[in-house]
Amino acid sequence: MINSTAIFAGEASTRLATLFVAIAVARSHGPMALGQYGYAVAVASVLLLIPDAGLHLCLVRELAADPGRLGPLFWGVNWLKLPLVVAVLTFSILWGEFVIHDAGRRVLLYLLTARVVLQTFSQAYMAVFKAFERMHFVAAQQFANTLLVAVWVGAAWWANASVTLVVLALVAGQALEMWIGWRIVRRDFVPGRPNWEGVADLGSMLMASLPVGAAAILLALDLRLDILTLSPFASDRALGTFQAAAWFPVGAFLSVSLLMTALFPKLARHLRSPGAVGNRYVESLLKNGVLLMAAASVLVWLFAPHLLRLLFGEGVVPAVAALRVLVVALPCVFINTVMFHVFVAARRHGAYLTALVLGILLGAPLSLLLSARLGANGTALADVLREVFVSFVYLCFLKAGNFGQSAARSLLKVLACATALIVPTGLLPGFAILGRGDVPAWVV
Repeated sequence: MINSTAIFAGEASTRLATLFVAIAVARSHGPMALGQYGYAVAVASVLLLIPDAGLHLCLVRELAADPGRLGPLFWGVNWLKLPLVVAVLTFSILWGEFVIHDAGRRVLLYLLTARVVLQTFSQAYMAVFKAFERMHFVAAQQFANTLLVAVWVGAAWWANASVTLVVLALVAGQALEMWIGWRIVRRDFVPGRPNWEGVADLGSMLMASLPVGAAAILLALDLRLDILTLSPFASDRALGTFQAAAWFPVGAFLSVSLLMTALFPKLARHLRSPGAVGNRYVESLLKNGVLLMAAASVLVWLFAPHLLRLLFGEGVVPAVAALRVLVVALPCVFINTVMFHVFVAARRHGAYLTALVLGILLGAPLSLLLSARLGANGTALADVLREVFVSFVYLCFLKAGNFGQSAARSLLKVLACATALIVPTGLLPGFAILGRGDVPAWVV
């Protein structure tokens, strides 16, 4: 309970800090600035996964099994990160100079890339805390980050500062978080002085982490595919309006990721040699989680205008139509996020890599096609179809495995019937029928 509470309180606070910046940008500078910020966040969230490369999850898994290898593993991960960080910085500069023609998007991307560099080392320190199940340290450093961001953004908002100065709060908060994490690792875990003891293991460590790293990049692409594919066809204002709606499935993903972060060490132990306990654990996760997320979907559909107005202001209320389409994806976002962690814990690399690759291969052209023809509503529909398809793939793999087959069979039946009912209505021009109750009926 302490570890779960620490993870949710700490990591949720940093996710809320990003949302708080988005709200401040939207309310003080309007949907156009929110579109620039949303684009930069989308690109930076993918860049963050490059120096991660699956190393953090593998570090948690290996240290949880063998705590005595802290020194070599810790320094090995840090050495591996250095060339990856250089690659991220190089890509960000080239992308900004030669691809991004909007000066506002470019400056914010550079700022958020600086945050990515600080964040990736901070996550390595947090991986140590998670492996030893002392997650109150995670909460401590992330609370400090959030507090600094909140104070900075509040002062900038009050002073009517520029968007750049508001977003700079995220960089400052991340620098503080990394510094605190480093101090705790050196004081309480003592990995020793920087050494090259783990250099011989770097190749095997990287090879072991590559499937997880590749999957994490695909996961980030899948999550931000809508913004990236809509951006060539939409102005900053239209992109910012859609971004307000897109925060809800992103928020669902982040919430489920926090849950699975807290449960992952236990899940890894249960699924190392799957048996009755691991089977019940996976089925319980799916049953209760899908039920709760479905209920949340109905509530979001009902109160969509009020939620958008409350969070982002009157300027983004036109995003109601897109949000009421996106709520269909929320239960599928839960299934897909849980299944990714389940298959990582069970070391079934082929399952999650196949699901994510197929999702990108279907989702990218579909999103480009529907975004070009129907704008934000088309992007929302493409998101829904992609998430439903990925859920089918994950559940088929689960059904063919040696745990969770009962839950997989049940959810496949439900998804097949519900999708057969909703897809024809969703394809009607203007999505008018979606506004009259089909979406909550699908969810129920």
